[in-house]
Amino acid sequence: MTRPPSADTLVWVGYCRAGFERDLARELVDRLGGEVIEATENAGYVRVCAATNEVRFRVAVQDLTFARQLILTREAAVQLISNDRVTPIVDALQAFMVLHGIDHVVDCRVEYPDTNDGKALSRAAKAIEPRLRERLAANHQLVGHAKFRAMVFLTPDKQARIGLADLHLSANDPLGIPRFRMPPDAPSRSTLKLAEAIHVFLGSGQDEAMQPDMRAVDLGAAPGGWTWQLMQRGLRVTAVDNGALKGDLVDNAMVKHLRTDGFRYAPTVPVDWLVCDMVEQPARIATLVAKWLANGWARYAIFNLKLPMKKRHEEVARCREIIGEAMEEAGKSYILQLKQLYHDREEITGFVMLPNRKARFAHHLAAHHLAASDEARRVGRPAPTGRKTGGDHARVAASAFSASPNTTLNTSSPSASVAAKKPALNLSSTLPRAAASPWSAKPLPKQKKRR
Repeated sequence: MTRPPSADTLVWVGYCRAGFERDLARELVDRLGGEVIEATENAGYVRVCAATNEVRFRVAVQDLTFARQLILTREAAVQLISNDRVTPIVDALQAFMVLHGIDHVVDCRVEYPDTNDGKALSRAAKAIEPRLRERLAANHQLVGHAKFRAMVFLTPDKQARIGLADLHLSANDPLGIPRFRMPPDAPSRSTLKLAEAIHVFLGSGQDEAMQPDMRAVDLGAAPGGWTWQLMQRGLRVTAVDNGALKGDLVDNAMVKHLRTDGFRYAPTVPVDWLVCDMVEQPARIATLVAKWLANGWARYAIFNLKLPMKKRHEEVARCREIIGEAMEEAGKSYILQLKQLYHDREEITGFVMLPNRKARFAHHLAAHHLAASDEARRVGRPAPTGRKTGGDHARVAASAFSASPNTTLNTSSPSASVAAKKPALNLSSTLPRAAASPWSAKPLPKQKKRR
């Protein structure tokens, strides 16, 4: 920074995978403004000075590619040097809330970086959090209808960053990491990657988006981790890979294994889902996925992009542009989101959806509203509901999603591109299937060869 921030300066703290600090810092500056204060390599978090000194959350963590969690803190940290670590944290939190006119919070969390040094703080975090919650409850500052969650972020230098997280726009999982157990029958650990992608991108609507007997294609399937995940959800899978499948996938009636190149394979009928986890240049994978969606071969796609060691930010933008241009040229409405998941390493995962015009998108489909519903159920409040006519839903859909470079909602024509927050699927209606379901498949028209 050009000059050190003052003690009361508001600072964004973003969690990320160790090694991706610079990528997250650049993304936060691009999205939120301000300047980078701290982006130490392999620290697992970054700090970026807020552009204004108001507690105002404008970006959902779901809309950031490299962020696991995003909280707003003050620059002055609490030094954890005495035996009583709770009292100075409580005093600093209350001063922070009074300064910004916040009377109540819905809950509190004490977290730390997801690194080896950070995990050494887990014991301290588990000891501080319940005592902090007791103190806030004794002060009548915990209420179920509050907008914010109190956050304490411990760092290896024996400091605590005190701040807040917007309940609707922050990650609901501790440390921003959803936890999954490795299924004993799965052929590889890559099945956890697809399980997390389904959880993150589809949320509570995953059972509607992945209905039994839907048809899917898995490009680069071997040894079968992603195919196994789809099969467990009742989908009929065409596994495309020259390599062998393992375990229960061999000679399985739900799986058809084709030993061919994933880049050369083309379906004879449209399918509901395309998944792809091939080790290849990200731009080439983006082009492949774009071809499938633009040609109408699939309606949903989840895919993995292996990022280069340098210029990751530029590569992500390039892949987004490849998919966007292909969809707009084909006149397709689409939703696109790119996210680095916990089970991703030097890679990110993408999700593309071609929404059916009859799909009833509404304000409660936005990710922040879905998170609010989940939290409302947790604290005993009814989740927001409502029914609208088809025309109302079309209008609400366009207004519900605010600008986000990470998630794109193109709603009408090639020239109409609307930015959007992460959508979720309507939980109160039957999600329309893709153009061709497994039992009503129509052959695709033959493509004319280009001269």
